[in-house]
Amino acid sequence: MELTSTKQRRAVAMAIGATSVLLALIVNEPYVLLVPVGVICICIGWEAGLMAVAAAALLSSVMLYSSESGAISGAFRLAIFVVTSLALWLVIKIFRTMSFYDRVYQGTGPGIGDIPGLGWSAYPDGRLRFVNPAALEYVGVTADEMRRIMEGDDYHWTQFIHPDDVETSIARWRHSLQTGEPLIDEQRVRRFDGTYRWFRDTGVASRDEHGRIIGWYGHTEDIDDQKKAEAALRERERELRLLVDTVPTMIWLMTPEGLPYYFNKRFVDWAGVLPAEGEAGTELQLTTHVDLFHPDDRAAVKAAFDKSFATGEPIQHKGRLCRKDGVYRWIDSRFEPLRDDNGVIVRWYAVNLDIDDEVRAREALRLADERLSRALRAASLSELSVSIAHELNQPLQALVANAGAFQRWLNADPPNFEHASRVVQKIIRNADAAAQVISRIRALFAKTSGQPDPIDLNSVINDVCDLLGDKLQTGKVQLDLELDPKLPAIAADHVQMEQVVLNIVRNGIEAMQDANVRPRNLRIVSRCDGDQGVEVEVMDHGCGLSDPEKIFEAFYTTKQDGMGMGLAICRSIIESHGGRLSAKNLPTGGASITFTLPVRSTDTTGTSTTGPVAAQMPRL
Repeated sequence: MELTSTKQRRAVAMAIGATSVLLALIVNEPYVLLVPVGVICICIGWEAGLMAVAAAALLSSVMLYSSESGAISGAFRLAIFVVTSLALWLVIKIFRTMSFYDRVYQGTGPGIGDIPGLGWSAYPDGRLRFVNPAALEYVGVTADEMRRIMEGDDYHWTQFIHPDDVETSIARWRHSLQTGEPLIDEQRVRRFDGTYRWFRDTGVASRDEHGRIIGWYGHTEDIDDQKKAEAALRERERELRLLVDTVPTMIWLMTPEGLPYYFNKRFVDWAGVLPAEGEAGTELQLTTHVDLFHPDDRAAVKAAFDKSFATGEPIQHKGRLCRKDGVYRWIDSRFEPLRDDNGVIVRWYAVNLDIDDEVRAREALRLADERLSRALRAASLSELSVSIAHELNQPLQALVANAGAFQRWLNADPPNFEHASRVVQKIIRNADAAAQVISRIRALFAKTSGQPDPIDLNSVINDVCDLLGDKLQTGKVQLDLELDPKLPAIAADHVQMEQVVLNIVRNGIEAMQDANVRPRNLRIVSRCDGDQGVEVEVMDHGCGLSDPEKIFEAFYTTKQDGMGMGLAICRSIIESHGGRLSAKNLPTGGASITFTLPVRSTDTTGTSTTGPVAAQMPRL
């Protein structure tokens, strides 16, 4: 019969002890009582063994003195019995004490106390056989206390395990005992100060030559720091994934071959694709991703992908991507490779930016510019007609007046051919001036741009002031010219510059006509703007500007009969020449409008490519 538990062995030992007592009484032989004394010392403890020795001595004295032998012989035999009992008790006490230490510290092989971590051994049935000093020190128990624990219940060691981990640990230990498979368990073990730390418990079975398990040997490793590091890493990964999923753009990853294996949540929600984690089926996912593009863009997308994957160059591509509701939206896709230390691509990072609103807004702006250009040309016809009539009026009036004078000199008696000849020269000059106006109008309606030639802005200003002489006189406006005689020539269209100066000066005159101010002074200043530009400023003493920033916007006007086109066109002309136009209110009252032009602007003004408004803007 094989006794597999301490309780069974103790029960058998106590039965043998009781049988020995009966046998000693029957045969009247006190030495048989040594057997139950040993049983009590071994099963109950050497403390109880002293009482067992005393009881056995008392019973043996009764046996010896009741026998037929003499008193001296009985006393001698009793003394021998007591000495023998005490010797047996002492041997068992020494054996029990030394046996535990031998089994735990000396009897388990060399170096067992130097095992890193917590080492242990168990019997084939799972009962603890020993633990190393490191384990005793960690849990804070002595060797004697551990001996009592080991002699107690088979699972009494669970008192050091966290209550939440006890059930799982027992189940895994029983599974290993039943199957012989290695034990691999993680649980929290209580330290001597009451704190719990995570340990990984690893146990393997030792077998004899017949394959039978003769014991278990295990090692319990402290993994609490590792657990905390893993928890911190998982938290960082969670935060990173949360960041990637919530960032306001669509992010996805591809293998070095260009097969997508991850889409962030925003991409999944936007396109309705299924997220992947590098599993099988990535080829299908790549095909699906390319199919998301508009049919007209797929060939360009595939060509861009193939070229970049072959060369390793970053990709930037714009195309229409199908949203999960079936609507195609413009997407700006950008791809960057991640390389290892050897320069080998390990993955591709890609972001998709939804620029559909921007593209549509830009297209709407372009169409609006075209409509505005047509509207500006149509709306400025009336003002253009006034300008044409004004420009033609003076040479035509002079032509008529000179023709009348010519007729009078010829009809004189006698005819004055000398004065008539001078009048004819004036008539020719007046006709040439009218012809120039007509040629400019023809060029305007033919949508041709004047060639940039070196012009003198001071001369342009003087010509405009001469043209507006009647208006200045009618409005009782005093003209104050401060023109820099050293002003460098600029490369610009002469007609357009006349139009800009004419519009600004006329606005200044009209601003003072509307305001009840005295005196009405219009000041025009030309000066150098550093070494690379010239600046012209027109200052009036009117009521000022209600909003200096908006006066250059099309259709914005403060005049009752105005259309809000003049200054918008002036800004377009100035900017097409590479300059700038600005306005401000003066501290002394009135307003100032200033335009600046670069000295060398032939390259920029020759083409006039500043935009559709500038290119198609009618010239006043």
